[in-house]
This record gives sequence, structure tokens and C-alpha cells, in this order.
Amino acid sequence: MLLRIILLFCLPIGLYAQSVGRIETDRPDQTECPFIVKKGYFQAEMGFNQSPAETLFPTSLLKIGLTKRLELRYVSVLSKEKDQVTRFQTQALGFKFALLEPLKWRPRTSVIVHYNWDHQNRDFSEKNLRGHSIGDVVFTFQNDLSDRFGIGYNLGTEFHSNGSFEGIYRVAPNRLIGKKGYAYVEVFGRFPASPDADHSYDGGFAYYVNEDVKVDVSAGQSFTRPEDYYFALGLSFRLRIF
Repeated sequence: MLLRIILLFCLPIGLYAQSVGRIETDRPDQTECPFIVKKGYFQAEMGFNQSPAETLFPTSLLKIGLTKRLELRYVSVLSKEKDQVTRFQTQALGFKFALLEPLKWRPRTSVIVHYNWDHQNRDFSEKNLRGHSIGDVVFTFQNDLSDRFGIGYNLGTEFHSNGSFEGIYRVAPNRLIGKKGYAYVEVFGRFPASPDADHSYDGGFAYYVNEDVKVDVSAGQSFTRPEDYYFALGLSFRLRIF
């Protein structure tokens, strides 16, 4: 059924959502953007996160634009928990595919698919005696409300090795600041099959150094567990490789 839905969205093959102009990134918010990396470009999005439980140095999302509508994605997280050795926490491979360009009320839309082959304790819900995540499918949307205001939002599902799954939601309104910056606030979370649902909020600021380089700062906290919070600094860049 999911495959049929994806194919249905893919029918208007003349449409695409390739990033044009300056770099578009999935960070610093948790909400993934619908833009595709420019064809022939390599793009790296790296974040350095600090939380009470661990340091992530860095989180890395690496992308290659293959066509105007398709990018390949590789995700890795190198982490160090208290009194523990440094290890790769997450390794995933996937793609983002552009589905629809915006038209009046219709949002710019893409779909992201990831397969996780080394996925340790991705989020708090993994402590609920679930099997580890084996992958996710996320639909990402964006509406431009005016010249300076917009909103991005995601809906998706993460699948676990024991057959369970959980819903994913993310909503991030944003506002342009000057010619090179923007700020955002966000709520995001999951609906696991247990009372231990994971819901959080965050906010941040990003600045375009130039069309190919972007820096950001952000912070977030859990609604239900105030001790779960983080601070992050990020750097993203792109360059042509073919």
C-alpha cells in the first residue's frame, strides 16, 4: 500500500523540487526539508551536540544530488556517553525523492526513505523493550506563507526489528531575519505503542555565510522529561563533484 501511494505521488514526472540558489539543509531543526541537493553536488551537514547523557561529535548527514528529483543520503552519529568509549551510534543509507512543487495551497513535497544497518538507542522509545529501528519513511512538506514566513512539517513512520512501528511528526514555523538569516521554533515527537511517548520542542538560528556555506545554533528540551535537553552547533556546505 505504501509503495502504491509513493508511485501515485510520482506520476507528475515533470515536477521537481531541486534546491536552486543558496544551500538548503535538513538541519538545524528536526524537520526535514523537501528540497533536493543540486544535481552533481556533494553536500555535508554536520552538527556538534551536547546533552547531559552524551556528546555527539559530530552528527553527519552526507548527500549527493543524482538528478533534479533524487538525492542519496548517508547518516552517521559518532557519540561518547559518560565513562564510555566513543562509538558510531547510527549508520543509515537512504534517499530523498521530490514529489510535488508548490501550487497555491499545495505544499512542496518530498519523501525520505532510510534503511538503518547499525542503529543503537536512536531515541528514548528504544528503552521500551522494542527491537532496534530498521528504517523509516517520512513525507516532508513546506508552505511559504509570505515573503518572510514559512512552515515545514513532516509525517512518517519508523519500523522496528521486532515488527512494531511508531509514528513521527515534526512542525517548524520559521521567519527570515535580514538577507542571510532565519530563526525557527519547533515541536516534534513520536507516538510509540506505549505510555512513554516522546514529545519535545526546540528553536534555533541559521546564517548563510554564502550560497554554499551555512552555520547554525540550536537548543531543545523534552516536554515530559526536563532533564533531557541539548545544545548544538552546526556547519553545512556543498561543492560540485560532477
